[in-house]
Amino acid sequence: MEDDAAAAAAAAAAAAAAVSKVLADDDLLAEILLRVGFPTTLVRAAAASKRWLHHVSDKAFLHRFRKLNPPRLLGFYIKINQGAPSFVPMLPPPQPPELAAAVRIVGGYRFPAGPDGVMSEGYSLGVDGESLFSYEVSVHECPNGSVSTVLCGRRRRGSRYELRRSIGMHNPLCPERAIAIDPPLSPHHQHPKYNGSHACIMLSREEKDGALSYFYVMLENPMVLDITSATNFTAHVFILKDGVWCMLASATTRIDHRRAGIQAVLVDNKIYMVPTYTEITILDLATSSFSTIQLPCPRGLSGFMISRADDASSVYLVGLKEHQLGIWLHKGGNWSLVDTFSLNEMCANLMMSDWVKDTVYSERRITHVGDNAEFVILQRRRVVLYLDTRRRTLRILYEVPKEDEPYDGVIRANPFMMIWPPTFPALKSDPTRFAFWPSYNLYGALVEVT
Repeated sequence: MEDDAAAAAAAAAAAAAAVSKVLADDDLLAEILLRVGFPTTLVRAAAASKRWLHHVSDKAFLHRFRKLNPPRLLGFYIKINQGAPSFVPMLPPPQPPELAAAVRIVGGYRFPAGPDGVMSEGYSLGVDGESLFSYEVSVHECPNGSVSTVLCGRRRRGSRYELRRSIGMHNPLCPERAIAIDPPLSPHHQHPKYNGSHACIMLSREEKDGALSYFYVMLENPMVLDITSATNFTAHVFILKDGVWCMLASATTRIDHRRAGIQAVLVDNKIYMVPTYTEITILDLATSSFSTIQLPCPRGLSGFMISRADDASSVYLVGLKEHQLGIWLHKGGNWSLVDTFSLNEMCANLMMSDWVKDTVYSERRITHVGDNAEFVILQRRRVVLYLDTRRRTLRILYEVPKEDEPYDGVIRANPFMMIWPPTFPALKSDPTRFAFWPSYNLYGALVEVT
């Protein structure tokens, strides 16, 4: 017995010495930490010692880590009809421990549904004979762990409706950072014939320091002001600075046969918009000028969306044509077909025979496209599907209960990603201090490297 205990102790000491030798090597330590997989594990590693904190907070290390471990998709905000947005986890329980806490916090976050977070009583009459305001929250974007929303309230005043709008900037993982602000006013808002903008778009951009800048694009047709024709539209772009909307750019262009629900993406200083079914309109914020790109197959797609690319001069287009989904990249002035997917074959593998047999292609929609067209959210009637274009896999993400089927046929889905970069703790202890915690990620990375 004593011999066995001594042998076990010797083996444990040898293993501890081997681990200490590996972790004492800065190069090996960096390679191990690169493979832990989750930003949350990096934060736990940073708490071990100042030496480890120095490694994981280094900009070059973080750049390598993000390239090897892109921010994880935690889930989606789903909105049906006029109901409140609800969070649907990307992975069903049980999630990995490193993500479970974040998923639980985001899932428990609630957006204020009216002034002071109180929902009004629909259109019941108020004491003055006018209806009370009814409020609806819509998610516009979910950039880097934040959620931008628009709270729209309306009430009937005689034969007209009175509208109210408020923009919310939320951080479900840090609820105390949420702010609400009124949208900017049009330069023409005091004109007696002004009747509001035709489209409002919320956009964001991650700056070099990791902070987010928020932009508000207001698209107006000045025809109502007796200024120009029905096909001329002016885009006013505002940026939020210290809680105040500041005009950044304003330009006018011609838009024929404008489509409803204009989609846009912001890459560096260029806003790519799809206001028609035949071309992409680009607004250069640096020069306040417009340019256009013709779509690769105009009028041949039943639905399409654009996606930002890493290069500001490029853009992806994802389109549906009957049972085929195609991905195109516009670069150097030309379109190239990147990939195609047979949705009939992929849905057959999911035993979705109704999709395969269905010939009503108008009921198939592209709801959202990830950056670099890495994933596509599709909808058919009550089913929302997730297509991973890199792994070429399709799975059912969410199915709306039959009693809640959207009356307009549209299920809105916005992806919510893990925050990047992580926030590291400030350590006051001795730089040589070492603390060990149980982490399967770290153990797996250690085995992989050694």
